[in-house]
Amino acid sequence: MGKPTAGIRSDMGKPGTRSRTTVDEKNVSSLHQYIELVNRETDSDAMPPSLFRGQRQDFPLLPKLARLYNEKRLKGRFREVEEAMVREFARQAGVYIAQEQTPWDWLAIAQHHGMATRLLDWTENPLLALWFAVQRESEKGQPGVVWIFNPTTDDYVDPASSASPFALGRTKVLQPRHSNMRLRVQSGRFTVHHFREQDGRFIPLEKHRRYGGQLKKVLIDGGSFVQIRCDLDRCGVNAGTMFPDLGGLAQHVEWQFSLLDDER
Repeated sequence: MGKPTAGIRSDMGKPGTRSRTTVDEKNVSSLHQYIELVNRETDSDAMPPSLFRGQRQDFPLLPKLARLYNEKRLKGRFREVEEAMVREFARQAGVYIAQEQTPWDWLAIAQHHGMATRLLDWTENPLLALWFAVQRESEKGQPGVVWIFNPTTDDYVDPASSASPFALGRTKVLQPRHSNMRLRVQSGRFTVHHFREQDGRFIPLEKHRRYGGQLKKVLIDGGSFVQIRCDLDRCGVNAGTMFPDLGGLAQHVEWQFSLLDDER
Protein backbone atom coordinates (compact mmCIF):
# COMPACT_ATOMS: atom_id res chain seq x y z
CA MET A 1 0.00 0.00 0.00
CA GLY A 2 1.05 3.58 -0.40
CA LYS A 3 -1.20 6.29 0.71
CA PRO A 4 -1.77 9.93 -0.06
CA THR A 5 -1.37 12.67 2.38
CA ALA A 6 -2.98 15.92 3.24
CA GLY A 7 0.27 17.21 4.65
CA ILE A 8 2.43 17.11 1.54
CA ARG A 9 2.80 20.43 -0.18
CA SER A 10 2.22 20.81 -3.88
CA ASP A 11 0.96 23.72 -5.89
CA MET A 12 -0.85 21.20 -8.06
CA GLY A 13 -4.54 21.62 -7.41
CA LYS A 14 -4.93 24.88 -5.51
CA PRO A 15 -8.25 26.75 -6.01
CA GLY A 16 -9.24 29.86 -7.90
CA THR A 17 -12.23 30.76 -10.04
CA ARG A 18 -13.71 27.61 -11.59
CA SER A 19 -12.39 26.89 -15.05
CA ARG A 20 -14.75 26.77 -18.04
CA THR A 21 -12.89 25.92 -21.19
CA THR A 22 -13.38 24.55 -24.67
CA VAL A 23 -10.24 22.41 -24.62
CA ASP A 24 -10.49 18.75 -25.52
CA GLU A 25 -11.77 16.72 -22.53
CA LYS A 26 -11.52 12.98 -21.84
CA ASN A 27 -12.88 10.88 -18.96
CA VAL A 28 -11.16 7.97 -17.21
CA SER A 29 -12.01 5.86 -14.18
CA SER A 30 -8.99 3.56 -13.85
CA LEU A 31 -5.22 3.58 -14.04
CA HIS A 32 -5.38 1.32 -17.09
CA GLN A 33 -7.67 3.74 -18.95
CA TYR A 34 -5.43 6.64 -18.01
CA ILE A 35 -2.27 4.99 -19.30
CA GLU A 36 -4.01 4.06 -22.55
CA LEU A 37 -5.20 7.66 -22.97
CA VAL A 38 -1.74 9.10 -22.30
CA ASN A 39 -0.27 6.73 -24.88
CA ARG A 40 -2.87 7.84 -27.44
CA GLU A 41 -2.67 11.56 -26.77
CA THR A 42 1.09 12.03 -26.42
CA ASP A 43 4.21 11.06 -28.33
CA SER A 44 6.83 9.43 -26.10
CA ASP A 45 9.55 10.49 -28.55
CA ALA A 46 8.47 14.13 -28.75
CA MET A 47 11.05 16.78 -27.98
CA PRO A 48 10.37 18.66 -25.85
CA PRO A 49 8.27 16.04 -24.01
CA SER A 50 4.66 16.44 -22.94
CA LEU A 51 4.01 17.91 -19.50
CA PHE A 52 1.36 16.90 -16.97
CA ARG A 53 -0.34 18.61 -14.03
CA GLY A 54 -2.63 16.88 -11.52
CA GLN A 55 -5.35 18.72 -9.61
CA ARG A 56 -7.89 17.35 -7.13
CA GLN A 57 -10.44 19.82 -8.52
CA ASP A 58 -11.06 21.56 -11.83
CA PHE A 59 -9.67 25.04 -11.33
CA PRO A 60 -7.96 27.44 -13.76
CA LEU A 61 -4.30 27.09 -14.66
CA LEU A 62 -3.12 30.10 -12.69
CA PRO A 63 -0.14 30.35 -10.31
CA LYS A 64 -0.63 31.05 -6.61
CA LEU A 65 0.62 34.63 -6.86
CA ALA A 66 -2.01 35.35 -9.51
CA ARG A 67 -4.72 34.06 -7.20
CA LEU A 68 -3.50 36.27 -4.34
CA TYR A 69 -3.43 39.22 -6.73
CA ASN A 70 -6.95 38.51 -8.01
CA GLU A 71 -8.22 38.28 -4.43
CA LYS A 72 -6.56 41.64 -3.60
CA ARG A 73 -4.43 40.05 -0.89
CA LEU A 74 -1.05 41.52 -1.86
CA LYS A 75 0.33 44.38 0.24
CA GLY A 76 1.18 46.76 -2.57
CA ARG A 77 1.58 46.88 -6.35
CA PHE A 78 2.04 43.50 -7.98
CA ARG A 79 5.51 43.90 -9.51
CA GLU A 80 6.94 45.60 -6.44
CA VAL A 81 5.57 42.96 -4.07
CA GLU A 82 6.65 40.06 -6.28
CA GLU A 83 10.26 41.21 -6.63
CA ALA A 84 10.47 42.12 -2.93
CA MET A 85 9.25 38.64 -1.94
CA VAL A 86 11.87 36.86 -4.06
CA ARG A 87 14.66 39.19 -2.86
CA GLU A 88 13.74 38.61 0.78
CA PHE A 89 13.48 34.86 0.27
CA ALA A 90 16.93 34.76 -1.37
CA ARG A 91 18.43 36.92 1.40
CA GLN A 92 17.21 34.68 4.21
CA ALA A 93 17.54 31.35 2.38
CA GLY A 94 21.26 31.87 1.82
CA VAL A 95 22.03 30.26 5.17
CA TYR A 96 20.47 27.00 3.91
CA ILE A 97 21.87 27.00 0.36
CA ALA A 98 25.61 27.29 -0.13
CA GLN A 99 25.96 27.46 -3.92
CA GLU A 100 25.33 30.60 -5.92
CA GLN A 101 21.85 30.93 -7.43
CA THR A 102 20.43 32.98 -10.30
CA PRO A 103 17.13 34.91 -10.02
CA TRP A 104 15.51 32.02 -11.94
CA ASP A 105 16.92 29.52 -9.44
CA TRP A 106 15.59 31.48 -6.48
CA LEU A 107 12.16 31.74 -8.07
CA ALA A 108 12.03 27.97 -8.65
CA ILE A 109 13.32 27.17 -5.15
CA ALA A 110 10.80 29.53 -3.54
CA GLN A 111 7.97 27.97 -5.56
CA HIS A 112 9.06 24.46 -4.69
CA HIS A 113 9.01 25.28 -0.99
CA GLY A 114 5.52 26.75 -1.07
CA MET A 115 5.95 30.50 -1.57
CA ALA A 116 3.52 32.24 -3.91
CA THR A 117 5.22 32.97 -7.25
CA ARG A 118 4.24 33.38 -10.89
CA LEU A 119 5.29 29.76 -11.51
CA LEU A 120 2.89 26.83 -11.92
CA ASP A 121 4.06 23.24 -11.29
CA TRP A 122 4.18 20.61 -14.05
CA THR A 123 5.93 17.27 -14.43
CA GLU A 124 7.13 15.08 -17.27
CA ASN A 125 5.82 12.04 -15.34
CA PRO A 126 2.14 11.27 -16.11
CA LEU A 127 1.78 8.88 -13.16
CA LEU A 128 3.06 11.48 -10.72
CA ALA A 129 0.49 13.98 -12.03
CA LEU A 130 -2.27 11.39 -11.59
CA TRP A 131 -1.11 10.76 -8.02
CA PHE A 132 -1.40 14.46 -7.21
CA ALA A 133 -4.98 14.38 -8.51
CA VAL A 134 -6.08 11.40 -6.38
CA GLN A 135 -3.76 11.50 -3.33
CA ARG A 136 -6.63 12.74 -1.15
CA GLU A 137 -10.35 12.05 -1.18
CA SER A 138 -12.47 13.61 -3.92
CA GLU A 139 -14.14 16.95 -3.15
CA LYS A 140 -17.82 15.95 -2.79
CA GLY A 141 -17.45 13.28 -5.45
CA GLN A 142 -16.27 15.76 -8.07
CA PRO A 143 -13.75 14.56 -10.68
CA GLY A 144 -10.07 15.27 -10.40
CA VAL A 145 -8.15 16.66 -13.36
CA VAL A 146 -4.89 15.91 -15.11
CA TRP A 147 -3.87 18.50 -17.68
CA ILE A 148 -1.70 17.44 -20.60
CA PHE A 149 0.39 20.19 -22.18
CA ASN A 150 2.37 19.77 -25.40
CA PRO A 151 4.81 22.71 -25.55
CA THR A 152 7.14 23.45 -28.45
CA THR A 153 10.83 24.26 -28.21
CA ASP A 154 9.97 27.92 -28.77
CA ASP A 155 7.72 27.87 -25.70
CA TYR A 156 10.72 27.31 -23.39
CA VAL A 157 12.55 30.22 -21.83
CA ASP A 158 16.35 30.28 -21.83
CA PRO A 159 17.35 31.61 -18.39
CA ALA A 160 20.85 32.33 -19.67
CA SER A 161 19.53 34.90 -22.15
CA SER A 162 16.59 36.15 -20.05
CA ALA A 163 18.10 37.88 -17.06
CA SER A 164 14.83 38.66 -15.27
CA PRO A 165 11.93 36.26 -14.74
CA PHE A 166 9.74 39.29 -14.01
CA ALA A 167 9.96 40.85 -17.47
CA LEU A 168 8.86 38.08 -19.84
CA GLY A 169 6.90 39.24 -22.88
CA ARG A 170 4.66 36.18 -22.76
CA THR A 171 4.02 33.04 -20.72
CA LYS A 172 6.84 30.51 -21.12
CA VAL A 173 7.96 27.08 -19.88
CA LEU A 174 10.94 26.78 -17.52
CA GLN A 175 13.15 23.74 -17.09
CA PRO A 176 14.76 24.48 -13.72
CA ARG A 177 18.17 23.37 -12.61
CA HIS A 178 17.50 20.33 -10.42
CA SER A 179 19.07 21.79 -7.31
CA ASN A 180 17.33 19.38 -4.94
CA MET A 181 16.29 15.74 -4.92
CA ARG A 182 12.55 16.39 -4.99
CA LEU A 183 12.71 18.40 -8.20
CA ARG A 184 14.91 15.74 -9.78
CA VAL A 185 12.68 12.82 -8.78
CA GLN A 186 9.52 14.65 -9.85
CA SER A 187 10.92 15.68 -13.27
CA GLY A 188 9.68 19.13 -12.35
CA ARG A 189 8.91 21.84 -14.90
CA PHE A 190 7.13 25.18 -14.52
CA THR A 191 5.06 27.51 -16.61
CA VAL A 192 6.18 31.10 -15.98
CA HIS A 193 3.06 33.22 -16.29
CA HIS A 194 3.08 36.62 -17.96
CA PHE A 195 1.48 39.52 -16.08
CA ARG A 196 -0.32 41.88 -18.46
CA GLU A 197 0.72 45.33 -17.29
CA GLN A 198 -1.72 47.08 -19.65
CA ASP A 199 -4.82 45.69 -17.95
CA GLY A 200 -3.32 44.29 -14.74
CA ARG A 201 -4.23 40.63 -15.08
CA PHE A 202 -3.06 37.09 -15.67
CA ILE A 203 -4.69 34.92 -18.33
CA PRO A 204 -5.30 31.28 -17.34
CA LEU A 205 -3.20 29.02 -19.53
CA GLU A 206 -6.24 27.16 -20.88
CA LYS A 207 -7.70 30.48 -22.11
CA HIS A 208 -4.44 31.66 -23.66
CA ARG A 209 -4.71 32.11 -27.44
CA ARG A 210 -1.32 30.52 -27.98
CA TYR A 211 -1.55 27.62 -25.57
CA GLY A 212 -5.23 26.63 -25.47
CA GLY A 213 -4.80 24.34 -28.47
CA GLN A 214 -1.79 22.64 -26.89
CA LEU A 215 -3.75 21.49 -23.83
CA LYS A 216 -5.95 18.49 -23.12
CA LYS A 217 -7.97 17.88 -19.97
CA VAL A 218 -8.39 14.43 -18.44
CA LEU A 219 -11.23 14.15 -15.91
CA ILE A 220 -10.63 11.50 -13.23
CA ASP A 221 -13.82 9.92 -11.86
CA GLY A 222 -14.22 11.01 -8.23
CA GLY A 223 -15.56 7.61 -7.21
CA SER A 224 -12.42 5.89 -8.50
CA PHE A 225 -9.84 7.78 -6.44
CA VAL A 226 -9.32 4.98 -3.90
CA GLN A 227 -8.70 2.25 -6.46
CA ILE A 228 -6.43 4.44 -8.59
CA ARG A 229 -4.52 5.53 -5.49
CA CYS A 230 -3.86 1.93 -4.47
CA ASP A 231 -2.99 0.89 -8.04
CA LEU A 232 -0.46 3.72 -8.22
CA ASP A 233 1.05 2.58 -4.95
CA ARG A 234 1.48 -0.93 -6.36
CA CYS A 235 3.40 0.72 -9.20
CA GLY A 236 5.67 2.47 -6.69
CA VAL A 237 4.02 5.89 -6.97
CA ASN A 238 3.32 7.22 -3.49
CA ALA A 239 4.38 9.91 -1.04
CA GLY A 240 7.53 8.02 -0.10
CA THR A 241 8.83 7.87 -3.67
CA MET A 242 7.58 11.28 -4.80
CA PHE A 243 9.10 13.01 -1.77
CA PRO A 244 12.40 11.14 -1.10
CA ASP A 245 13.08 12.47 2.38
CA LEU A 246 11.92 11.89 5.94
CA GLY A 247 8.81 14.02 5.42
CA GLY A 248 7.66 11.92 2.47
CA LEU A 249 8.48 8.69 4.31
CA ALA A 250 6.49 9.81 7.37
CA GLN A 251 3.45 10.66 5.25
CA HIS A 252 3.63 7.35 3.39
CA VAL A 253 3.93 5.25 6.56
CA GLU A 254 0.99 7.11 8.13
CA TRP A 255 -1.12 6.29 5.08
CA GLN A 256 -0.12 2.63 5.24
CA PHE A 257 -1.50 2.36 8.78
CA SER A 258 -4.57 4.62 8.61
CA LEU A 259 -7.55 5.39 6.37
CA LEU A 260 -8.59 8.50 4.50
CA ASP A 261 -12.30 9.39 4.59
CA ASP A 262 -12.99 7.74 1.22
CA GLU A 263 -11.20 4.54 2.32
CA ARG A 264 -13.33 3.89 5.42
